Amino acid sequence: MKPEDDPWLHNAHANAELLEREIKNLISFTRPIRDNRPVITKYQDFWIRAKQITTQFKELKPLAKSDRNLLWKQFNSLCQEVKERQKAEYGTLESLSQGHFNEIMQLAERAALPSSTMAPEIHELVERGQALKNAGDQLGRFKHAMIAKHKKACFDKIQKIRKTHDAAWKLVNAGKPKQKSEIPFRARMNLEANYERLKKARNALENFQTGRDHILTFLASGRDPLKIASAKAQLAETEARIRDIGEGIRKLEKWIAEDERILKGQ
Repeated sequence: MKPEDDPWLHNAHANAELLEREIKNLISFTRPIRDNRPVITKYQDFWIRAKQITTQFKELKPLAKSDRNLLWKQFNSLCQEVKERQKAEYGTLESLSQGHFNEIMQLAERAALPSSTMAPEIHELVERGQALKNAGDQLGRFKHAMIAKHKKACFDKIQKIRKTHDAAWKLVNAGKPKQKSEIPFRARMNLEANYERLKKARNALENFQTGRDHILTFLASGRDPLKIASAKAQLAETEARIRDIGEGIRKLEKWIAEDERILKGQ
């Protein structure tokens, strides 16, 4: 009996063809399309699609057992190939991440203040403060090339040391009245650094806003449900970054205004 003469065979054949097309389309997701993302998220679109195909295998009926077995073998082989590739890349990333982790932790250790009830000398605070700044800069530079546990450990270490630095500066300032000549000098130093930070923050904000516009344009005309879902996720992430950068810009503008008032009043 021909498939078209039997409704069950006709539907089973149609379902097998559908699954075959889905698996062929999945091949286009086997290469990381998010090259600027960490390995963990590079293959996110592939696994989202693979999960949907797994559901189709469970729900598509009727489907001949022979077709199901053959298609599942092809699908499973493809998933295994991507899993091995992702595992290999993650292993490489972990090795590189360990190097960045070690470097940042060494800088943080140089920044750590010795345990003492006495306030450290100013020159020591300045020297160790520069090491702490270098550690923070390195973390910001390499965070996208580090695995989560390394990033968190570095961040926590830097934050812990920063608190001890803040407390030490308070002890120094409490025990020594500021000279008038010192205040404008520090204000100028702060301004110079904050002007540069503000410039970078505004450029970053502009880039994320442009990216948001592109995503919104795509969502307005997109038809593929999978691509729309991915775009919405990217939009939410982009909006969060825009809010964070905007908050940072407002803080920088406030600090700059305060230092500018100090210089005007000297």
